Amino acid sequence: MSERRDQAHPALVRVSMLGPIRLEMESQPAELGPRGQRAVLARLVAAGGHVVSTDRLIDDLWNGEPPPKALTGLQANISNLRRVVEPDRAPRTPARILVSEPPGYALRLPRDNVDVWHFEDLVGDPGADPATRHRRLTAALDLWSGEPYGVHATDAWAIPEVARLTELRMTALEQRAAAALDLGRPDEVAVAFPALCDSYPTREELFRLLAHAQYQLRRQADAMDTLRRLRTYLADELGVDPGPAIGQLEQAILRHDPALLTRTDARPTAISVVAEPAVSRDTTDAPETAQSSRTIVARRQPAGRETELEKLAEHAGTAAETGLRIVWVTAEAGGGKSTLAQTFTERLRLQGWATAIGHCPEVDGAPSAWAWREILEGLGAVHDADDPFQLARRVVTAVEQTSGDGLLLVLDDVHRADSATLQVLRQVVTWMSERPILVVATYRPSEAGTELLASSASLVAVTVDLLALQGLSDAGIEGIARSVGLWPLDPGTLELLRNRTDGNPLFVRELAKLVASRGSREATTSVPDGVRDVLLRCIDRLPADTASLLRLAAVCGREANIDILVTLWPSPNGNDADTEDAVLDTIDTAVVAGLLTTTVDQVRFNHVLVRDAVYDAIPALRRRRMHWQTMLTLRTRSLHDPDELAHHAALGAGTSTAAEALALVEPVAHQRFATEFKADSVPLWRASINLHLLAGHDRRTADVVDRVALIDAMRNLVTALAYKGDVIEARARRNEALALAQELGDRDVIVDVLTCWRTPQIWSTRPQGGSDPIMTTALSEMLPSTSGAARARLLVTAALELEGNDVDGAAACSREAVELAQELDDLELRCAALNAHFYTALGPDMRTDMPVISAESLRAAQELGSLAYQAAARWGTFQARNAQTDIPGAVAEMNHGLQTASSGRVGELVVVLSAYNAVLDVLSGDLEAAEIGYATLSANLIAAGLPTGADVGLVGRLVIAWHRGSCAHLLDEALAFYRRAPGRASWVYVVALLDAGRTEEARILAEQRPALNRDYWWTAMTAFHAQALARLDMVSDGRELYAELAAFSGTVAGLNSGSVTFGPMDVVLAELAELVGDHEAAARHREIVVEVEEKVRRGLEEIGRVG
Repeated sequence: MSERRDQAHPALVRVSMLGPIRLEMESQPAELGPRGQRAVLARLVAAGGHVVSTDRLIDDLWNGEPPPKALTGLQANISNLRRVVEPDRAPRTPARILVSEPPGYALRLPRDNVDVWHFEDLVGDPGADPATRHRRLTAALDLWSGEPYGVHATDAWAIPEVARLTELRMTALEQRAAAALDLGRPDEVAVAFPALCDSYPTREELFRLLAHAQYQLRRQADAMDTLRRLRTYLADELGVDPGPAIGQLEQAILRHDPALLTRTDARPTAISVVAEPAVSRDTTDAPETAQSSRTIVARRQPAGRETELEKLAEHAGTAAETGLRIVWVTAEAGGGKSTLAQTFTERLRLQGWATAIGHCPEVDGAPSAWAWREILEGLGAVHDADDPFQLARRVVTAVEQTSGDGLLLVLDDVHRADSATLQVLRQVVTWMSERPILVVATYRPSEAGTELLASSASLVAVTVDLLALQGLSDAGIEGIARSVGLWPLDPGTLELLRNRTDGNPLFVRELAKLVASRGSREATTSVPDGVRDVLLRCIDRLPADTASLLRLAAVCGREANIDILVTLWPSPNGNDADTEDAVLDTIDTAVVAGLLTTTVDQVRFNHVLVRDAVYDAIPALRRRRMHWQTMLTLRTRSLHDPDELAHHAALGAGTSTAAEALALVEPVAHQRFATEFKADSVPLWRASINLHLLAGHDRRTADVVDRVALIDAMRNLVTALAYKGDVIEARARRNEALALAQELGDRDVIVDVLTCWRTPQIWSTRPQGGSDPIMTTALSEMLPSTSGAARARLLVTAALELEGNDVDGAAACSREAVELAQELDDLELRCAALNAHFYTALGPDMRTDMPVISAESLRAAQELGSLAYQAAARWGTFQARNAQTDIPGAVAEMNHGLQTASSGRVGELVVVLSAYNAVLDVLSGDLEAAEIGYATLSANLIAAGLPTGADVGLVGRLVIAWHRGSCAHLLDEALAFYRRAPGRASWVYVVALLDAGRTEEARILAEQRPALNRDYWWTAMTAFHAQALARLDMVSDGRELYAELAAFSGTVAGLNSGSVTFGPMDVVLAELAELVGDHEAAARHREIVVEVEEKVRRGLEEIGRVG
């Protein structure tokens, strides 16, 4: 670990743990405080400068039995220690020595300033030449003044650390002795080592070095006696012989090997220093139990983890060539480590490797080394041993009997591993080092204990990688979305998943499931239950004060100002300084828990889902009061944001404060409403309406001014929703406002409500299958007695309400509206009237007027400077181009429209473009792509709340069925469509009956001569009409229809709508001509079919599509 110098001058702080615990500041002893503070410092020193999680600290400091408020106690110890080591640190500046770093705390000092770390560095790199080694090892040993960690040496967490340091000290003594012998100073060893040999009678290296020194001092008999004493002790006490090195020295002494006078046979290499490795802070799976994790993982694929899988595959190849290797995979709950391991296991198994997986159980009570028992079972071996040594032997035997190209052993969730599991791991690695084995061990870094970290450090020689899993890529998010049924995935939903999950696989999966089941609209505000459980379990473990602060911060939003939090924080004793300290300490706890990050004056939730989970868990009554108090606090600040005040006022008001809140909310709503982006005002108008209702302004007894104000807010909401493209709610809100206006009885207010839908229309906003009786009745009542601009607006509304049902009535209304707008010289009104007029011209009767109306609309919109009406005018020209089979021209107009569109118009044009892309797929011959396109469009329209969504899906299926030659499989849907909209779907149903072989039923309906609505789908539905007459041999009706359809020769049926295509109209014209006996005309139409198809092909080629 590199040294860290900072502005706090840490070089002036020195910590001693190799003996009594001491702290020096400016070379002077400093008072460390009570035992708890000393224990915290000692535990952080033992971590080697790496992060220790709060959970681990609490568990270690209270020996596994923490009191209920242990985290509060830990927080107090940390705070007090910081005051000791950084007495001059300014308020609100981050600590630089005892730092907060999720998921816990770490000590940041130069390694030379902490005796334990300095000792490890000296011993770990003693140098190459004997003199340097001797000097550095002497300096290391001089740092010792007693048992490491003083009074805490017997604490459970310290015992293995003390043992490690003690072993390291003994190794250093041996290495220094070897260096002394190499330097020709055997007397140094001969004097010091006899006592050490008496204290450590099984340590063979001590005896070997002492005997060697004695021989160099010409004391051969003493040397042999030293070796004899070792051999006797080992035989009598342990029943074993000494190692080969002792036997070799004995033989060398007996033959007076000259080399004994010049070398020691000790290896002058770096001593292995087993210290805690760095704690990664990425994320991973959170299975409920070991069994549930196995079940879940088996069904999942780690989308977006190909890079990690490739790395694992490379490491498997290394293990196959060079022997056993270990890969550690780290991530927090939900990060995907278990899924990654499971998938990699399956891949290697398919490649001929033997595999076995062991899971460390989450619950207490499982047999020791449970993971290895599962591995033995996976290898087909028995696991009846309880002793770790014997269990390791069983594993070795099972491995030796395994066939295959290699062996993969997976230890899952080793952060929950017991000591026996880790012991078996170390033994198996040692005994099987030459075999082609890859061990993959997964764990959560925030829960990794000292023993796991020490084990991983001790196995560093065979460790080839530590994979810290990051958030998923877009491809990974798409893969998970597909796996839960959310497919196709549009760019907007992908962005939603990315922004609200940061790529955490668990969060992505749960949010994608929510979108798939409830739509993306709810996913923008809701937290999936699975994610909520993970987050709230984490928060529940924090002190009550920390949870309270998180609630305050959540009320403020994703970010919160620290001054606001301090002001809102209860101050029992009235001391502002104490309050600020309490808030800052509490913030620090939340930061350590990985929930917040901080700047000098702000806190921010690490993840929006964390904020949402905390916020949603606040009871509604408390949440409202917190918002109101926040608003009052913000209002006292000299620089306050009106939008922020409005937000808290809207969410915090009660019956008695609704009027006060309205005074803050409505000015902000009007300000947003006055811009081109009226859709942005939707939340504020909703809030305004709620406040009016809270104040009782919907009651008959309320003041008229207040009742009108409520209606005005509802009108504005309708307009804003229309700009946003939220059709269903806009229509519902307009009807609610109309009911209130009619109850009030003011004609002007009623007219204002009826004409409040002040946006151009691109996609139908009317429910399919009939008109809205509430609207049509109110319009018929108001129109006769209304004049001027108000009448023109009523006519625009009426035209758009009647389109699709009363084509002639809609056209008459739009024509009169255009004339009135021209007379009134009202440019905005003229744009609205022209938009309605064009919409009613999409049928067959005004097709020649379409180019003229669309061009006039564009000129008016450009003169007005309205982006929304310009986009609508471009859409009109797009439709006119399609009616002329001008595909390149249509595409160009659509691109222009998208460039000028804003707010809801973009959404509507994207809908049009999606439908048109499906049309182009059909024209290109790619029916499968078209089928997917129509299905996606239908789903998106339904999710967006557009009433035409379901019908678009059915019509798309009809297009595909038409081109595949049969609609029989759509018979039930066609019947429902016919019953819902007989003026549109009657001949579709007739053809479906014919395709299903129900000819007589088809004839009965056909002979009723059902009329088709003469709207934008007339040419499409007439294709069905023509085919039905030809197939039923209805000559007279066929002659009549042929006469009308002849004017459409050279066009594509349905293309004028921009959303469907049923092929060249001349195909069905040829069928009708054959029906009436005009074979010459039929032949001519077939020639025209070829011409039209060639024109379409050239158009497709021009826009880069293959025709």
